[in-house]
Amino acid sequence: MKATPEDLSQLATQLRGFLNDAGWSQRRQAKGLAFYYPPETLGIQGRYSVALPEDTSKPGIENLLHGAANSLAEIYGYGRLGDLLNRAASLSDLSWPTRIVSRFIDRMTLKGAIPLSSLASYIANMEDGLYRSAKFKLGTETKEAKLIAQRFVKDCLFLQTEQGSFVTNVEVPHAVLSQGDLFGREPLVSTEVCSSLFSALQFLNEKILGDDGPFESPEILNDAISLFDVELLESLTKVVIAPEMETIEFSLQVGSQVRTSSTGWLSEEKQSRLKNFLHFIQDHLRNENDLDISGMIVELRSRNPEGNRNYIRVVSNFHGDRTFISTTLSNEQYQRALDAHKNNREVHLSGNGTRLKTQIRLTQLTKFTT
Repeated sequence: MKATPEDLSQLATQLRGFLNDAGWSQRRQAKGLAFYYPPETLGIQGRYSVALPEDTSKPGIENLLHGAANSLAEIYGYGRLGDLLNRAASLSDLSWPTRIVSRFIDRMTLKGAIPLSSLASYIANMEDGLYRSAKFKLGTETKEAKLIAQRFVKDCLFLQTEQGSFVTNVEVPHAVLSQGDLFGREPLVSTEVCSSLFSALQFLNEKILGDDGPFESPEILNDAISLFDVELLESLTKVVIAPEMETIEFSLQVGSQVRTSSTGWLSEEKQSRLKNFLHFIQDHLRNENDLDISGMIVELRSRNPEGNRNYIRVVSNFHGDRTFISTTLSNEQYQRALDAHKNNREVHLSGNGTRLKTQIRLTQLTKFTT
């Protein structure tokens, strides 16, 4: 899937719109780039800035946009920026296949060896993780979706490890897993699956293994419900723990762009926290059918206001708890949502989805009224 100038221009517009809505200000222009600086409320003033191109037709712009989306996702979380980050990954330089690279660091690997069981566990669980990530992004449990995910994994390659160390390379070919349709569903490409999978690993490394905050914080819940279901989380937990390594360093190579994330030292306490998080998600992530919710809009976001994949977030009183509900709207629904938000009116949503404590993600919206 080759990025067109229109695709890149649209992505740049969406990132620029997000920055403006979030209170960032453009203060400098140089060499065809506009530099945006953060609001004081973020507490990251100084030299920190995000650069966006003024002309998206120049070479290498796709990598600049991917880097900008990645930086913003690290600040605001995957719940708010995950879709844009995955979209940016799908438009990056695709002259090389996407690669998921894992470096194992342990007393055994320092001697030039790795236990056979460790490597076997990693391969089996990474294969399972790729399969479940594809199914999660496809958003359906149909036989067709399972066959697409199986074919996707079958086409992935396990490359030889680098000489002198144990570094695994999983090469993912460029492929379109599902085509767009007349009902507003956009194409799903393999790069987006890998980007989403890596974001889930990065979330586990930074927010679970690298932090000791409560699992029930709104930020954790919002990111978690956007990144995985129970089956995918089970696979990724095994990817991290089952090889029994002291540290695993992951990287995602998309064209010339590289994202990196590390588990850090996998102490018993960290492994226990990851297992506890898995149990927490297993206990609280629920499929919810025939939901019927009314509430006030707290966020609206659109890749393309004229398209059919527009984001809405609503706050409501759900079974006595203040709960946030997110879903995607068609162009016509999005226009009505803008009008309701402008006039401070409630909206009404019905459909099926998943619930994680005070977060609900509607994956199938059956009714939307204002």
